[in-house]
Amino acid sequence: MEATRSRFEMTVGVATLAPAVSAALVFGVGDAIGFMSDSAEALFTVAWILGWALLVWATILGGLGAIQLVRRLVSRRRPAWTEVLLLVAGAAVIVAVTSTNPLVGSGSGLG
Repeated sequence: MEATRSRFEMTVGVATLAPAVSAALVFGVGDAIGFMSDSAEALFTVAWILGWALLVWATILGGLGAIQLVRRLVSRRRPAWTEVLLLVAGAAVIVAVTSTNPLVGSGSGLG
């Protein structure tokens, strides 16, 4: 039972990190494409929307993983270090991507 629980908790960490890294890659591809022509602007818009969808999904999964981690700490069970590191890495990627690709304002895909 404990091995299954540990695998599930590691899966939440991986499921947080994977869409966050994917969002960073999609935003990078969108920035590389640019928006100088109509076809490039259409691809840029799709990449921007997909990047934000992945980032929101990563944030939701990271929040669920953090709640699960806190519940584990409250019940006096020690979490695995890999689980904690995956969640911290996912949170770091989410913060980095959000700060480099803001939703609105200077540097965003709007306007």
